[in-house]
Amino acid sequence: MPERVHSSEIQVFVDGQRIPAIESVAIESPKSVTDIRRLGDSHVTERMLNSNQSSTLTMDVFLTTGATGIDPIYSYQHMQSGFLSTGKFKFDIKDSVGVTTISGGSLTSYSIRGSVGDMVKGSTSYLGDGAIQTSAGALTPSDASTDSFLGVFRPKNIAVSTTTDGSEGVDSTVLNIQSFDISTSIERESVTRLGERHPKFRYPTLPSQGNLNFEVIKTEATGVNISSLICETGVIKIDLKNDAGLSLINFTTSGCCLESVNESTSLDDNTVVSFSYYFPILQ
Repeated sequence: MPERVHSSEIQVFVDGQRIPAIESVAIESPKSVTDIRRLGDSHVTERMLNSNQSSTLTMDVFLTTGATGIDPIYSYQHMQSGFLSTGKFKFDIKDSVGVTTISGGSLTSYSIRGSVGDMVKGSTSYLGDGAIQTSAGALTPSDASTDSFLGVFRPKNIAVSTTTDGSEGVDSTVLNIQSFDISTSIERESVTRLGERHPKFRYPTLPSQGNLNFEVIKTEATGVNISSLICETGVIKIDLKNDAGLSLINFTTSGCCLESVNESTSLDDNTVVSFSYYFPILQ
């Protein structure tokens, strides 16, 4: 009986470079078909595959610094000029039995999240041409590697601040922030040339926007005048620092607009205030 494929035997490559610090990988390949029913038949007699067969690749990663190889959030995410680019990536998911290849991958979602008691993680999804599987290029024991990381981001390494044109502000030294997440979802329209099976481009559908959310434990500071925490011209920065307090990576979201403030309480727990912001995706 063949041995099972274990997570320790799987590696992911983008454009030939291995991605470290991956927590999980998922591939979805739904088939797009046209049903054919002949005159006089009450049921579908044939199903024909359409063009533009696609696969979706989703990856969850630990956000790190100094990783061996290539950081999936920064080192290649912006190679193609940002989120709204029509640039394409080729992904190879290799294991002990073969290789699954997804070509023409375009970004469709991106998120970063962190919370008390957990490490900061990122997640990305790509829509690409239909996955192709082959036994050539399967990993062997000699392909195993050990990654080394200079650091991961933990709750004590996170700060939140704002810059506005008024006196409003959000500061992690005042607010008891429990979690944050930054996310964006990008719808894409496939454009295929006559006579070809795969899309030439996958254009982003505009307008495109992102969302920033964070939760705080309610204190005196968060119970006063929350309606003016930030104005439409506000900038919120999530700052990830090392143990020495030096900034290593920061997420600066411009044009933030407060959309909602929700407060909730449950028995024997703290009152939590949740803030949700909108910001435009410009590139």
